[in-house]
Amino acid sequence: MLQKLFILTVIMMTNSELLFFDVPTDFSIEAGDNITGEDGLCVIVYCVFTVPKSVSDPIRRTWFKVDPQNSSAEVYNFNSNTGFRQNQKECSFGLNQLVQGKSDGEYRLKLEWGEGNVYSFPQTVHITVKELTQKPTINVPLLTAGEKADISCKVPGDCLKPSADIVWTGIRPNETRLQGRGVPGKNEEFSIMTFYPKPEHHNTKLTCTVTLQGRIQTESTAILKVRHSPVILNSSRCFVWGDELSCMCVSSGLPLPKISWPKLNSTTKHCSAVSTENIISISHISITGFSELGATVKCVSKNLIGTTKMEIQVQHHAENPQEISCSLSTPWILFTLSFVLNVIFASCLIVVRRREKYMKPVDDNHVYMTAMKREESVYETIKTQ
Repeated sequence: MLQKLFILTVIMMTNSELLFFDVPTDFSIEAGDNITGEDGLCVIVYCVFTVPKSVSDPIRRTWFKVDPQNSSAEVYNFNSNTGFRQNQKECSFGLNQLVQGKSDGEYRLKLEWGEGNVYSFPQTVHITVKELTQKPTINVPLLTAGEKADISCKVPGDCLKPSADIVWTGIRPNETRLQGRGVPGKNEEFSIMTFYPKPEHHNTKLTCTVTLQGRIQTESTAILKVRHSPVILNSSRCFVWGDELSCMCVSSGLPLPKISWPKLNSTTKHCSAVSTENIISISHISITGFSELGATVKCVSKNLIGTTKMEIQVQHHAENPQEISCSLSTPWILFTLSFVLNVIFASCLIVVRRREKYMKPVDDNHVYMTAMKREESVYETIKTQ
């Protein structure tokens, strides 16, 4: 009987998969069966395992792909500290810089302890790598002309030490810097550009391009909205027809400015409209019994950022105007505004025997992404200590 037991022991010790035959059912593992990642990014596999009491620390943990004898590479492991049961041990790992068609496959965990003791779990984690679909995330704060602004661009994914190059286009920054923050197993990588917005930066397209592993490119574009104090435009005019004064004041600003006239009284006819971009206000007044040629009329424009004023010179006009219409769908061609900020109006104020014009607003938002690929080597083994 003792001879049979000795032979059984020798046979079990030559098995590289399991050296402890007394309580093999005490080996267990909990991990996801199928994990999907994207080309150029990373995957995180959370895992815990248990071992028989006869297996003592230190235990070396190695995740390997297909062949347990292949130990060609190592990647990071981490402790997530997520409240395990007393007999559970951590075996979570991350696989960085995925390559589609190379990193895909079945991964298994191997334990090593003591003098040459080895156990490989039969359970596998299947990793699938898809094409990159994620794109950078641009975070734009509230922009005010003249005030310092930091705009950030986050690299896709939450990978530790991503192999990423970041380029800004559309605006020349005063400064750019890299910044990261993270928790065990995860990381957020940012590029931050600093600049001082100007009114002319309003509606500017700012693009952040991220190149991963030197082979995959993805980008996002943001449309900047810059708050600025009002500016009264030179297209503002005042004319006298007979004894009737007709004035128009045109002002741009963000938020949309409100126009007022100190000469406005209860007998004054007035109307207003706004541009399709909602950053230009137009106000018209008509006063009868006015004959002061060469006088000036004050226009005041105000928004949350500031106030501006303009004294508009009164000029003579020989032709009598038609009745003024405040319809927001009919353009007043007498005063051409097309040269101002290249904004085309779809609304207007006065009919003076000219034909109507309608323009559609320009699509002010465009986000797109491109991708390129090339082959790279794959991690075959993942070791944890």
